[in-house]
Amino acid sequence: MPVIVDLDKRIEYSKQQQFTGILSIQSEGKMLWHLYFLAGQIVWANSKAHSQRSWRRQLLQHCPDLLQQYQNSKQPISYASLAKSVMRKNFSREKFSKLVTGYISEILFDILQQGTLNFRASRKLLAYKSNPREAANFPCIGLQDVQLWKQVKHSWQIWEQSNLIEIRPNQIPLITDSQKLREHTSPTVFRALTSLVDGKQTLRDLALRARQPLVPLTLSLLPHIQNNLIRMVDISTLNADIIVDSPKGANDPNVTTAVTKTSTAVTTSPKSALSTNSKSKSTTRRATIIYIDDSPADSKQMGQIIQSTGYAYVNIADPLQALPRLLEVKPQLIFLDLVMPVANGYEICAQIRRISAFKTTPVVIVTNNDGIADRVRAKVVGASGFMGKPIQKQKVLKVLKSFLKPEKSTPSQLHGRAKLSTSG
Repeated sequence: MPVIVDLDKRIEYSKQQQFTGILSIQSEGKMLWHLYFLAGQIVWANSKAHSQRSWRRQLLQHCPDLLQQYQNSKQPISYASLAKSVMRKNFSREKFSKLVTGYISEILFDILQQGTLNFRASRKLLAYKSNPREAANFPCIGLQDVQLWKQVKHSWQIWEQSNLIEIRPNQIPLITDSQKLREHTSPTVFRALTSLVDGKQTLRDLALRARQPLVPLTLSLLPHIQNNLIRMVDISTLNADIIVDSPKGANDPNVTTAVTKTSTAVTTSPKSALSTNSKSKSTTRRATIIYIDDSPADSKQMGQIIQSTGYAYVNIADPLQALPRLLEVKPQLIFLDLVMPVANGYEICAQIRRISAFKTTPVVIVTNNDGIADRVRAKVVGASGFMGKPIQKQKVLKVLKSFLKPEKSTPSQLHGRAKLSTSG
């Protein structure tokens, strides 16, 4: 990760030196970005690419009323015009910080991605040039206390670990063959995809529209991209108009039902589960077990069984939230329901196996289907085993005994024992 390390050093040095001025960054592809520092803090960034789209996303998310004013006046959105509004006390400094932080975050992410792609191709790092300025003549507004760079690094690392380096968030997904897509997906998935992918909105736009994190949304499209059913195109290629739709809610039943359906199941966080476990008589079993399922009843039943054994338990009700949550929790065992909206258990399992951190983590599919075809497909996507429904304590304990051995067993040994065993 030389690019992120190099940029991290530059930003940290600017912080230590209380640098005020502009750090210009250039890639091999002649992309040019500018980071603006005020007393060592990043307060602004810009590039010529996609600025209006980015501003519209930030305003739509944090200040929709202000976005409407810009649209009515047909005035371009800019840092200068927003800063003037803050100075005139037309809207708060807190909202301004959220807008600018979101904008800067996208640019920093793009710098890391372009720099990484260039390094992989030419082994050359980004080029930097510092231009000090007098603080009195520097028109930037200090932001509220934010961990901007730390958050961007974390986001990029998740993107990288999810094997999405080649996919650019500013590209537009385009359905290439609607009929073939229908043939290769379930009716629910097809409706969700055609509701979202209109050929005019970027991945970032779609994530905001669907109220979903960028990584899981992109991973849900990845199999279709790899099968050439969806292709990623640059905005300039399509010359698409700037369209950033409002986040969909009750007004769009397709998106609400098929994409953003979430469960009201009670979720036990890793911290609360671990604190509960610390009171248990057993202090040797501290593995965290995740169950990905949108059923409140099944999730509750699974949680009661797992927690009674002393393990930590986390339920993920929304399949599109699964990968970021997995990367955060790093479980030792994953139960995965087969039938869920948007992406089924097979698709989620395939996505999990693409992440290096979970290559050997046991993944047990929970399902009513237990035919030969189901077993073959599960093996192809990397599942470790099956567990039949309904969820019963004896079945769950059998899985735990099979996959969670004493600490001397390595992850690879655990995975090696996984031969699509069946419980119930």
